[in-house]
Amino acid sequence: MTYLATLDSSIISFIILLLIYIDAYDRSEKLFLPYQLFMLLLLTNMSMIVIDILGWIFNALPGQTYYLLNKFSNLMLYIFEPVPAMLWILYTNYQVYKNEIKINSIAKKLLCLWFVNALFSILSIYYGWFFFIDAQNIYHRGPYFMLHVAFCYFLVIYSFIFVLHNRRTIEKRYFFSLLLFFIPVSIGTIIQTIHYGVSYNWSGMMLSLLIIYFNIQNRSLNTDYLTQTYNRRQLDGYIKDKIRTSSKSASFSAILIDLNDFKNINDKFGHDIGDEALKASAQIILTSLKRNDFLARYGGDEFMAILNVGDETLLEQTVKRIHQNVEKFNLENANPYSLNFAIGYAVYEPESKMTADDFFKNIDQLMYDAKRQYQLLRNDNKPF
Repeated sequence: MTYLATLDSSIISFIILLLIYIDAYDRSEKLFLPYQLFMLLLLTNMSMIVIDILGWIFNALPGQTYYLLNKFSNLMLYIFEPVPAMLWILYTNYQVYKNEIKINSIAKKLLCLWFVNALFSILSIYYGWFFFIDAQNIYHRGPYFMLHVAFCYFLVIYSFIFVLHNRRTIEKRYFFSLLLFFIPVSIGTIIQTIHYGVSYNWSGMMLSLLIIYFNIQNRSLNTDYLTQTYNRRQLDGYIKDKIRTSSKSASFSAILIDLNDFKNINDKFGHDIGDEALKASAQIILTSLKRNDFLARYGGDEFMAILNVGDETLLEQTVKRIHQNVEKFNLENANPYSLNFAIGYAVYEPESKMTADDFFKNIDQLMYDAKRQYQLLRNDNKPF
């Protein structure tokens, strides 16, 4: 019964991890190290589940072939068991340093530790240090089994302490998710260590990766890194859903906001100040919207808000609130620049049968009309 419960848990964990991998797979993200590390964590965890299952299957089966397969599967388990914890160390270090060169340096040190563990695992085939298989093809823990366990725990505890120590450096929205990672994996490994004959450490790791996926990785795929608003990909999907579900009694509206003179801010004060201006713009817009409204970075210095509002009067009130909040920002903040928005907005009319692209073009034209008016007004106010 214990074997069957463990097998069921492992199979379910494998399926969940496979679904996460399929959902997270994105060619455009392959260049980014945190994405690579997370995908490697998924793949290694899935691989370890398969190896663990094979160890259970081959255990106690008669015959030389099964004896060799049992030895080999357990050898692979001991050799690669520390790898997920090592990948996690690299992942947490990247959240702090954001430096691939430093991460590569840490990876080389971890590789040395992994090689020592691999060597002891291989020697266990001959001396039974970590594990041994008896003449009846039954797996047993070796006299130095706890040394291997201690090494794996050391890696996990080290990364936990590292996250706590760097809590002020890690982004607040990620910090608690990184801490939560340790709870399921720790519970799973403790149960497995205490209760001989069960295997829940990889199920614990699966739950930990699920936490990271929903709270960090999935959010990273759907948000703009600089402004923390949604990105263009998420906007395209969201507005298509809104158009598909809109009706005469339940429509929506959109606001396109362009940051006037953004190039001048960049040229005059530098790109760091330009980035601060973009982040400030995003915050001004967010504070002007309602909680359930949607905001995405549409382009370089453009943002688009989608509102669950089908009434033009209510839409105009939101636009007015944005203008008021940007004026308040300029008065209250001692920045070397002032912000000014050109805004185009419209209610989506379901009977128009506009596609998402057509609606974007319509809003875009309205925004450029507002931008031209701003340019004309500014030119009229220039001294001769």
